[in-house]
Amino acid sequence: MASVTSSTGDTQSTKILHYVYDPLCGWCYGIAPLIEVVSNIFPDAIKLHGGGLFTPTRAVTGGQSWKEHVTPIDERISQLSGQVFSHAYRDTLGNTEMVLNSLLPISAILVAQIMGKRDVYLLKALQEAYYLDGLNISDKNTLLFIVKKLGFDVEQFASLLSEINEAQTQQHLSQTQQLMSQVNGRGFPTLFIEDAQGYHLISVEKYLGNTKRWQQFITENL
Repeated sequence: MASVTSSTGDTQSTKILHYVYDPLCGWCYGIAPLIEVVSNIFPDAIKLHGGGLFTPTRAVTGGQSWKEHVTPIDERISQLSGQVFSHAYRDTLGNTEMVLNSLLPISAILVAQIMGKRDVYLLKALQEAYYLDGLNISDKNTLLFIVKKLGFDVEQFASLLSEINEAQTQQHLSQTQQLMSQVNGRGFPTLFIEDAQGYHLISVEKYLGNTKRWQQFITENL
């Protein structure tokens, strides 16, 4: 792991695994089994930071050109990680009415964190809804449908989601970018461990598709 000294000066007695993610990032879906390992062993040690791969100013609309761009990347991710990209998902790539915007699903994950620290749980569900079921997780009604299936209080969830405005989510993304700069992170996913000595960047790509080796690493370092 690459180490970066924290500039906060705080003493960190409990180690934290920081995970910079985006719900619409294929490589983040690729490491979902690794995140599940951590969640099962150290459920309170993960801290999520939404990255904002697609925003209103960088939104992407589906279509043939987008499908041709993404498909070989997805195939590479699947080859390395063993994760499945379904036919339903692949069909959505060519849908010209599908607009990818990370803000709403990231806002939903922030709400899930408020509602009993269920953010990691919801992230996994959103990834599966998108990459396996081919659902549009940038759509509010789809998000509410998903959280209802997961057993969330839908009325409370919808209320909290409406309270988190775009400016607040953008502020969260800005804080994530500042943190990424501090740890020399590059893109999504970025994972690093925080302890009393500072931040330690993880080369997560070498653990893709190898949950046994990853579990050993996490058990020894977290």
